[in-house]
Amino acid sequence: MKKTTLLTIMALATLGLSGCGGNDEFKPTDGMPVNDLFAQACASCHGENGSGKFGFLLKIAGSEDAIEDMAQKIRDGGHIMPAFVNISQSEAISIATYVKGQ
Repeated sequence: MKKTTLLTIMALATLGLSGCGGNDEFKPTDGMPVNDLFAQACASCHGENGSGKFGFLLKIAGSEDAIEDMAQKIRDGGHIMPAFVNISQSEAISIATYVKGQ
């Protein structure tokens, strides 16, 4: 029973995340404020200010992860998170710092 529930949750999360951007789709403009970076690149999946648009699994506000680890995940992606290859390391660090402050 637990395995079926987990598979169902994963399938729904994958379906819900299919509209999330990433990879080559998002290209920030030079000097874009961090709140705009977050709003345009992250909020579609993680909700306004990282509060979790699709539920607690995607809540990132107040994360206890290290800023450098978060920045690396922004650029490289993760389990279901796409990579944002057009976000620079300094922009990724700014986003991670912003998220930790939410």
